[in-house]
Amino acid sequence: MKREKIYQLHKNLASGKYKEKILEICWNHSLIVEEIALNIATDLEKKYEIKIDKELLSLGALVHDLGYYKCFDESYKLKVKYITHGQLGYDFLKKFGFAEKVARFAISHTGVGIDKEQIEKENLPLEKHDYIPISLEEEIIAYVDNFHSKGHPGFNSFEETKNELNNINSSYGIILERFKKKFGVPDVTELKIKYKIWHEEINEWLKKSLSANAASPFEKGR
Repeated sequence: MKREKIYQLHKNLASGKYKEKILEICWNHSLIVEEIALNIATDLEKKYEIKIDKELLSLGALVHDLGYYKCFDESYKLKVKYITHGQLGYDFLKKFGFAEKVARFAISHTGVGIDKEQIEKENLPLEKHDYIPISLEEEIIAYVDNFHSKGHPGFNSFEETKNELNNINSSYGIILERFKKKFGVPDVTELKIKYKIWHEEINEWLKKSLSANAASPFEKGR
């Protein structure tokens, strides 16, 4: 599917008082995840002479957070638990005829994946299944998604990400370390420069335009 059509899906889902800004945050995040993921894929192909489906990887990056829009009310305050945004995105993608291999990027990307044990332990509002990345492409998206945040838009270091995941479940930090060995730590130096002004502007807007509650609408996980 062409990039313009994916963007239109984002645009159609964005709603409410701040829909233009919400669209901007989610779309730019998706573009950043896509660029990091494709860089990792290129490095892996060169290093190990393996084939990665870059078209699928790109599509997965652009659709993985479509459920984000369904989590907020008209004033950009959470109306459902943010942890459900993967399931909401998956349901949307399936409803609109996307293949399972595409829809799975939505349901498998949160943190490093969510397992049944964690759902039961924390009584999360999800069906009791394992929502974990399976394919190489799914693993890449789940991994790189951790290096950029939408809550307060900006980049996260590996250690920041690991500490956050360890606070949820120590096993998630171990999984992140495994991904690190597999994919390396992405170099986001150029992306930080590219998005520096936007990050400053969007965070200033969040600070001025929204209440303290709405300015930080995210629970753990991106």
